[in-house]
Amino acid sequence: MSVKKNYLYNLLYQMTSVLLPVLTIPYVSRVLSADGIGINTVTYANTQYFILLGSLGISIYATKKIATIREKKDKLKKTFWEIFSIQFTGCILAYMVFALTLGQSHKYGVFYMLQGFYILAAAVDISWYFLGIENFKNASLRSFFAKIISVILIFIFVKTRDDLWKYILINAGTMFVGQLIMWFYVGKDMLKVKEIGKLKIAMHIMPILALFVPQIATQVYTVLDKTMIDLFKGAVEAGYYDQSQKIVRILLSVVTSLGIVMLPRIANLFSKDDLNEVKKSLRKAFVVISFLSIPITFGLIGISDKFVPILFGNEFLSVIPLTKISPVLVIIIGLGNVFGTQYLLAIGKNKEYTASVCIGALVNFCFNLLLIPRFAAMGAVIATVSAELSIALIQFWFARVVFDFTWIKETYKYWVSGILMLAIVRLIGNVTPISILFLVLQIAIGSLVYFISLIILRDKFLFEAIENVIDRIRKR
Repeated sequence: MSVKKNYLYNLLYQMTSVLLPVLTIPYVSRVLSADGIGINTVTYANTQYFILLGSLGISIYATKKIATIREKKDKLKKTFWEIFSIQFTGCILAYMVFALTLGQSHKYGVFYMLQGFYILAAAVDISWYFLGIENFKNASLRSFFAKIISVILIFIFVKTRDDLWKYILINAGTMFVGQLIMWFYVGKDMLKVKEIGKLKIAMHIMPILALFVPQIATQVYTVLDKTMIDLFKGAVEAGYYDQSQKIVRILLSVVTSLGIVMLPRIANLFSKDDLNEVKKSLRKAFVVISFLSIPITFGLIGISDKFVPILFGNEFLSVIPLTKISPVLVIIIGLGNVFGTQYLLAIGKNKEYTASVCIGALVNFCFNLLLIPRFAAMGAVIATVSAELSIALIQFWFARVVFDFTWIKETYKYWVSGILMLAIVRLIGNVTPISILFLVLQIAIGSLVYFISLIILRDKFLFEAIENVIDRIRKR
């Protein structure tokens, strides 16, 4: 399957994982209130620690491993079961510890046990297999239909503040069922395991643990921030922070989907010593991610005053200042993804990747400790931006041997067009009232300004994309 098709399928996979639940945000935010959203945020965040401990961060290792042996059917089947055995055992053990600790909590015990379905979902997750063989279609469609069902169930059953448990059960339960459905697409031959005793599970432990360290570090600045906000300022403030991050993560999925697609492709090219193609792929990824991330960032900053009250309701107006800073994560993480996920991990530079993430985690923890007690959710936003920036810069340093500074020259047009778009969008926002109509108008005009500006500046990538679309239409 081509990179373009895989990118589109993985984009569907990534976006439906977050986008369809976001369709319920205006409804859920008003029904469950800031307190209910905060409780869900905190209990889900704390559950993530057990998912990490159970799965050992297997996904990245498994995707890369499967990608390098996908042509060797017998070895592929054996490796699949070796990796899955480690994942399943780890997650079940983690679930048992989870049930005996957080599950016994007097405050949120019921909510934690419902969140526990996410751990069980991680136990049977085999999306890494489909990513490794570059077959994104099945994973994408499974995610899409599971999320559609969850959205429908939320609107049917979640009616009052007391229905928080139903909201958690629906989200966690559909995730678990969705992962089980993936097994129907593996193929009968892969499911036949005649010689379980000959599986060499131990050989995968050390490589998995090598990637487990950066996964732990990553958890520090993706989950620990919510835990620390709850500790210092309470669940409501954690809910404000989570709402601001949801929007950013949705839009970020558009950008990072390319990295997930390119990792197995670059790993495969590197295993064949095709370094020239590796560099060409990275250059194109850098340009594409700049093309997408810059307008997303400036656009979100420009419309924040309007979309927050429309999307979340007046109870969440405290989210507005957070969404004026957090969107820069789209650019930082997006470009860092080129050097980290697409290059360092793909070619096996796990130590360098681990070092960058560990330093970022340390930066995040220290900034959180200093800023959250004083600035609450805003402190966590600043800490996250600082951590991601440090990670991106360090990963760039390690990947500098393949980086050509002419790549930056290719992206200046996106910065010019993005800044112009921001100015126009802000101007419209200052003279129009808060309404869905004017929000859509802002987005439409902003997008138009960005693309017209790129056409005037004669951006090469945009013209190539337009030509490809025209060619496809003509062929039909």
